[in-house]
Amino acid sequence: MYGLYIFDENGNNVFERFYGKINLHPEILLSFCKEITKFVQNIDQSKRIGLFNIEKLTFIYSLSQDISLVLCSDQKEDEMYLINKLVKVQEEAHKILKQKTAMTTQTAEETTKTEGIMETESTMETEEAVGPIETMETETKEGVDGKVEESPLKNFEQVVDEILFPFLKIAILGSGGVGKSSVLKLVLGDEPDANYIPTVGVDIKEFDFEVKSMKLVFWDFSGQPHFRKLWQPFLEEADLVIVVSNSTVENLVETKSIIQLINAEKPDACIVLIANKQDLPEAIPPETIEKYMGMPVHGLVAIDPNQREKLLEILKEAILELIEKRSQKTSLAEINT
Repeated sequence: MYGLYIFDENGNNVFERFYGKINLHPEILLSFCKEITKFVQNIDQSKRIGLFNIEKLTFIYSLSQDISLVLCSDQKEDEMYLINKLVKVQEEAHKILKQKTAMTTQTAEETTKTEGIMETESTMETEEAVGPIETMETETKEGVDGKVEESPLKNFEQVVDEILFPFLKIAILGSGGVGKSSVLKLVLGDEPDANYIPTVGVDIKEFDFEVKSMKLVFWDFSGQPHFRKLWQPFLEEADLVIVVSNSTVENLVETKSIIQLINAEKPDACIVLIANKQDLPEAIPPETIEKYMGMPVHGLVAIDPNQREKLLEILKEAILELIEKRSQKTSLAEINT
């Protein structure tokens, strides 16, 4: 479960978003999160970030002059991972509020300018009609439309979704008939096909992964040579590339050329190499393939449902490694700036 609250400078709840089942009454949770911001602000008026745990819940808060955010989670997530998520949400919220403030200021200036022009024109018309006016009683009329201004964060859900529940794009590549679709079906928990059915073009599937609450988008490409021209644009967008081999001598040469192609198109690609069909007599062991490929290799029998947990664990390790690399890259960029 994730719960996000955003409060304005007056302590009003201007945005909230929940994911998963809430084990507390929403009103109680809202009241508690609001009190968190008040309590911390009374201690220290400066901008700050902090966290604490109560029972099985983690609360992370980020306070600034104009807004306060509280993210609560019952997930066993890394604390720095959650803090980074909250900071990103805060940065995006500040961008929207800044744009809103700029637009409001511009509108007010234009309105004032227009009213000044209209007032001048009206005075001139009056003087022409009745002559100069020495004194004039002015009546102030307060305009009240009775409408409540919508929060500028009203349509902020999509931004928050992308930050709290990111998705990874994963390309599955390999020669024809090596078992790419079987690998994908194993991930999804689907029954493998009894007969070989070649993929034509690209097959796209989504999968909600438990790791970091991510949505995985798989692109399963046809391995036929005339379809490989489709690979290049997708490789540029892929976060992770799964390369599948059928573990035969003949296929390893072609698999190595595919990996070289990937490295040429995307030098920083994160590649997971699967040595499929390890149940066949002619299958080369993963250890031997590693020596030839010069990279880690994972042996697999994709048509065996019992190996699904193994495959999911392989994905988990690859995704966590990818996140760690991105985190280190971001930290390095911040240091350099």
